[in-house]
Amino acid sequence: MDESELVQELINKNYVKSKVKEIALSHGLTEAQLKKFYSMKFFSEIAEDLNLQELANLNIEDIASKVPDEKQQKFKFIKTELKHIIEKSLYIAMTNGFPVNINDIESGVMTANAGDSAEFIFVARAILAGFNCSSVDVRSSRYDAIIDYNNKLLRVQIKGISTGSNISFKDRDRGGQGIDYTHERNIGQRITSEDCDIYVAVDKQVGICYIVPMSWADLLSFEDCQKIKLIDIPHYKENWDVIKKLTTSD
Repeated sequence: MDESELVQELINKNYVKSKVKEIALSHGLTEAQLKKFYSMKFFSEIAEDLNLQELANLNIEDIASKVPDEKQQKFKFIKTELKHIIEKSLYIAMTNGFPVNINDIESGVMTANAGDSAEFIFVARAILAGFNCSSVDVRSSRYDAIIDYNNKLLRVQIKGISTGSNISFKDRDRGGQGIDYTHERNIGQRITSEDCDIYVAVDKQVGICYIVPMSWADLLSFEDCQKIKLIDIPHYKENWDVIKKLTTSD
């Protein structure tokens, strides 16, 4: 299929996203496939025209202008390090995060693989942070990893999140052809401290981890635990101290 033809059709429709489905159907594609194609192509083309070092400098200047006078010396102390990390972050931003399914793996297989990737991202990040962390190989286990810290073992359940802004402390209901989703055995169970000590939501796009102690989640009502907005739990975003606190609370 001619990629330029697909782009031209979107141009003719003034880049209106709601028209992507119409274009996709005319070419035997799904809306999701075509949106992914457009995003990858446009991110790549825009990135070609940008100098990330210049953008990092602009960011540094903008940040410097907003730092209070009494903290300017502190800012100067970290300025070089901040510039380097901003440049790296801009690179990830201009590639729309980590690459996803660039080999067009079948969707069902990719869904399972993506779940594994979230687990591996967390385990790698925990190790990088200085924790003794290992994956759990038994699929039927209610937790995905173990952290050995301060002579204590913590069970960790890990969920991957993409563009969504919510997490849930309830398993998904089982569904599909021939499955009675109303049957008790097929209704997703609530995740509690009996299942794990820590719940981690991993943003697969950029690797950010929300590290939530189940002692907090247990206090939520059954209704509230099913839909927690990430914006409402900023104190658990990249909060690796949660692990330390759970092993020193006794």
